[in-house]
Amino acid sequence: MDLLLETVVRINRLLPRPNVGGRESEQAYSEWEYDVGRRVFLEHFGAGGLRAARLLDVGCGMGGKTVWYAESGADPVVGLDLEPRHVRQSLRFARSRNQEERVRILQGNAMQLPFADATFSVVTANDSMEHFADPAAALAELARVLEPGGHLYLYFTPWRSPLGSHLYDHVKIPWCQLLLSRRLLYGTLERSLRAEEQVRGGADADARARARYDEIVDYFENCVNGITVEGFHEIVAAEKRLEPVDVHYVVPRFRFLQPLLQAPPLREYLAGLVFADLRRL
Repeated sequence: MDLLLETVVRINRLLPRPNVGGRESEQAYSEWEYDVGRRVFLEHFGAGGLRAARLLDVGCGMGGKTVWYAESGADPVVGLDLEPRHVRQSLRFARSRNQEERVRILQGNAMQLPFADATFSVVTANDSMEHFADPAAALAELARVLEPGGHLYLYFTPWRSPLGSHLYDHVKIPWCQLLLSRRLLYGTLERSLRAEEQVRGGADADARARARYDEIVDYFENCVNGITVEGFHEIVAAEKRLEPVDVHYVVPRFRFLQPLLQAPPLREYLAGLVFADLRRL
């Protein structure tokens, strides 16, 4: 028996799952994006910049935030995502909210945006920066399609944050991507998925768990790019077409720790989200 793995698995079972909704269906996830995206955007950026904006939402997910931008006065709104399944659900969600006339959804790559220079007055990229294959190249493209004086609004979960692994549905240990070796991380993930599928039952429970395991490991290895707070500041400083209007950070829980974010070494590990309002020069 691997005692270290067994200990980590037991700890993982005792911890609560982070409060992330929308897991029931694609429609539920779109609705969760809509509700949470609206709340977060209003709190950190406000809606004033959305009115009458020509808006591009890069990494639009399942369309919840994209549709809310249209309902807040942006027109037209273009959502772009690399995943075809996300594109299809975004279109369905736009129709369900009667926004299909104002919202256009495209499949595309953030590093090769299919738009002319200075096409949009607002660009958003929320919950996306940590997933771009090349964050610096993506930021350059976001700047290119933004008109002078326009704003890029983005927020993302940095790699060294408590939930930076994006495995929190199954591996609930904070900072697991930093604290655990790959052997322990993947072993805990595998045990969690197997337990979930055994609860669902069926003769193919182990096969389902293995298929999910392979998909999640592929996502972790290839779709979470490891961008840090410091790394983000470096690529922003290198992109001379953008100037920061405001960059700030939030501790996801235990808000009494917020003052500690003033210290850059602590900020790397405590900041759950990075928010940036960048203006095109």
